[in-house]
Amino acid sequence: MNYLILGIVILIGVGLYLYSQNHWIKITQYNIAIPYLATSLKKTKIVHLSDLHIPRHNVSLDKLVTKVREAKPALILLTGDLVDIRVEEFPKLELSRIASELVAIAPTYAVTGNHDVSSGHLQEWEDILSSQGVRVLIDEAEWLQISNAGLVIMGLSEKENFKLQSTPILSGIELSEGMLEQPKILLAHHPEFFESYHLDQVKSPDITFSGHAHGGQVRVPFIGGLYAPGQGKYPTFSEGIHYHSQLKSKRLVISRGIGNSTFPFRINNRPELVVVTLN
Repeated sequence: MNYLILGIVILIGVGLYLYSQNHWIKITQYNIAIPYLATSLKKTKIVHLSDLHIPRHNVSLDKLVTKVREAKPALILLTGDLVDIRVEEFPKLELSRIASELVAIAPTYAVTGNHDVSSGHLQEWEDILSSQGVRVLIDEAEWLQISNAGLVIMGLSEKENFKLQSTPILSGIELSEGMLEQPKILLAHHPEFFESYHLDQVKSPDITFSGHAHGGQVRVPFIGGLYAPGQGKYPTFSEGIHYHSQLKSKRLVISRGIGNSTFPFRINNRPELVVVTLN
């Protein structure tokens, strides 16, 4: 009888653990320095969200929006896979609602991910976000005024056959002359191409924001994530902050994401809301 009770307790414990790992949002905060940043931009907060995979998400979107609001960001970045390809009906109402609620908090920018592009509803995806005030960047750059200074925000769109190439990967993004010497951030769904984003040093972003890797889905202490699309087993770029091997001031910030992709569970890898404070 004692073994039966122990077994029940263990099952309940495992169930609660899996529930927390897939439903409870973790807020991760980073302080990142950008050389020669304008004084008025210091302490600027940026919220980074990725891989919502609507409607295949376990997190309450209402709670997610509440936590974004509580962070009091000056800017919200969405780095792709907002919807999931493996659903029969495109989740336009949920997508529209969260877009509207985020825009009400702060200027919101988005780029496409592989699920968004492959959903068969890419134009509808873009129209819904744009109609709610989200600025969708399709290989574009835009100046965002903050206080009496600002940032250049570049957005790299998902490509159908996204592979490393000798041509600078940001070649399709045009910068005006006034943007060249300004601090730059890049939204790009794929973290594994981090160093390629800096092949054109004129456009080299100070901070790159990415997702896609889902934190490696299952995270093992002292090892990290076990698998990520595009990287395979034991991926290098699955979460956290990374530094460019040669350009030491350049950072990559990877969100572990909110929703789930092919593998239905997160283990030691809670859904993540990233808050970056500039310095």
